[in-house]
Amino acid sequence: MRVANILQAILRLTLSAVCKWPSRPVDTSVVVLAFATVAGILTAVLAMASGFRHAFDIAAQDDTAIVLAEGSKSEWASSVPTGAVADIIEAPGVARAYGVPMIAPILLGSLPVYYRERNLAARITLRGVSPAMLTIDKALRILRGRWFRPGLDEIVVGAAAESGFTGIAPGDRVFAEGRIWTVAGVFSADSQSFSSEAWTSLGSLQGAEHRRGAYSSIYVGLTSSNALPAFAQALDRDPRFALSAMRESAYNAYQASAASRLITRVGAFFSALMATAAVFGAMSMLLMMMESRRFEVALLRALGFSHGVVFAATIIEASLLGVAGGVVGAAVAYVGLDGHAASTLGMGGQLAVSSTTPQVFFHFLVSGSIMAGAVLGSLGMGFIGGLYPALRAARMPIAAALADI
Repeated sequence: MRVANILQAILRLTLSAVCKWPSRPVDTSVVVLAFATVAGILTAVLAMASGFRHAFDIAAQDDTAIVLAEGSKSEWASSVPTGAVADIIEAPGVARAYGVPMIAPILLGSLPVYYRERNLAARITLRGVSPAMLTIDKALRILRGRWFRPGLDEIVVGAAAESGFTGIAPGDRVFAEGRIWTVAGVFSADSQSFSSEAWTSLGSLQGAEHRRGAYSSIYVGLTSSNALPAFAQALDRDPRFALSAMRESAYNAYQASAASRLITRVGAFFSALMATAAVFGAMSMLLMMMESRRFEVALLRALGFSHGVVFAATIIEASLLGVAGGVVGAAVAYVGLDGHAASTLGMGGQLAVSSTTPQVFFHFLVSGSIMAGAVLGSLGMGFIGGLYPALRAARMPIAAALADI
């Protein structure tokens, strides 16, 4: 019975404090806004990292392998000898379409572009592909124009790149890798990474780069997702070439993980700084609110309410202010950012402010779990910010408080 009375007393005192929020609109709004700002920034950072990972994850195919030079972590750092193709064809697990091995050598270059809205210089990947790539990745589609013709200086650009940059629409001519290329069409891909690139024929890019002896990577279609171990072991046993193979899904996850961690860490650092400021700001405002209710708190204590009841009610009030701020901040971030298109300022394991490294377009992804995390974080900030004011309120001398009235 005593426990029930204590809980009832805490609930009544908390409701009484909450009902008085409208009578203190400035104080209440400042505290809620501080928590909302931190929650909104945290939601935005996590949504950016989630969207960046998703841009690579949706492209993953477990029955596709990527062959790189051993020790290389990305296609940009890899150099696969052209002679390795013959050995890869004979490896177990290689799928065939109409009797032709599904093996697509890849060569990478870069294409200078300008952002459509800001007129800033950037670069996108120029990927030289063999015809087998169109068979391996079945999601590739031409949206406008046509595919490039092998042997000619023609390119097709991904839909994300075409929408984000100027001068690469069908019919435009662009200069890259020492040649002038004609844009033949715009293609779509499930992968936002591929959709952020320009593609041409492997032979055309090899001629432009004067690089006939090596590829950046080789994409291999497998007979099934279970065929990779045998395929990878066959490459490991070959003493002539130092090659490694991994699933496309694993490769994409690795490429996304480093940049995603960097986004999260940088965002978490600044969110922590702002959270600290928000906690101290909330603590200051709650102390002021407690001072304005000195008589009320002293009267409750005189009527028999214990220190613990006053302490608990104050902590709950502060936590509710945190929850209110978290809901507002997460909701604003969801409405303003979910699905918003953005691009990196560099690729290759980390984000860098550079106009010489390829760009990748992605979309902010504000999920329910991210919003819930932001609200819980705000609740924690409210709880921490309310500890000292609650302690002050619980230890307030009754006689001194009543004497001030």
